[in-house]
Amino acid sequence: MPSQNRLVIITNGNHYARVILEGVLAAYAENIAGVVIITGDYKGMTGLRSLYTLSKVTTWPYLIYKIFSLLTFKLGQLLHPKHYYSLKSLTEKLNIPTMFGDSIKSQGIFDWIKERKPNLIISVSCPQLIGKKILDLSTRGGINIHSSLLPVYAGLAPYYWALSKNESETGTTVHYMTAKFDTGNILVQKHLQIKPGISAFNLFQQLSELGRAALLEAVERALRDEIGVLQNLESRSYYSNPDLRSYKVLKRNGFYLIRLSDWFNILTGKKNGAI
Repeated sequence: MPSQNRLVIITNGNHYARVILEGVLAAYAENIAGVVIITGDYKGMTGLRSLYTLSKVTTWPYLIYKIFSLLTFKLGQLLHPKHYYSLKSLTEKLNIPTMFGDSIKSQGIFDWIKERKPNLIISVSCPQLIGKKILDLSTRGGINIHSSLLPVYAGLAPYYWALSKNESETGTTVHYMTAKFDTGNILVQKHLQIKPGISAFNLFQQLSELGRAALLEAVERALRDEIGVLQNLESRSYYSNPDLRSYKVLKRNGFYLIRLSDWFNILTGKKNGAI
């Protein structure tokens, strides 16, 4: 890749984002002008306020699953400080400039990205919509990775909804960003078979590992100015926060949110994906 290309990554910086971004960070470290880590939820709230907001729009088993996952990765980092359970620990090792903020709409974040003159913006698990104002700062716009076979299962927690709908296959998609979530031209799409009895936690881990190669391939294509393939939006399906009814269906389908073995693998360092 020509050295003048400059990449800016926008992400929530969690464990799954770190797994997905490993390939790009390894291949393009010298070209990454900066990483923006958005610490707020979709409304820009953080901490207990964010959890309280989530509790009002989702079911309690999914809320507990989210909290348990967060605490598991934090505990894993304490037990294995040389492993990288979050993106922050990895960008520090690679000396990549990193900016933190609650809202993607803040003037400070806009100015910080503008200073870096990006040729491509890369979104990985960003909890907020990246608007045209920021995308226009990049000469090639931006790409986003989504853990479903778009145009189906756009929206929130696609790995969860694939299990609730008893799908036998899912996958990951990297697409150009537009004014609407998950609607832009597709650059790369990879498929994954869903194993019987799998947990949402494990499936998301597998999709993140699949996404690592997909995102790297998509960055290469975007930097070659490939336009991608139009989505058939007539086939689009969109899902929001999990509810109790969908959770009961997921359980009837023989799936789980998290298994004890998932927790054990993370805390013992067997499935941390460290590099």
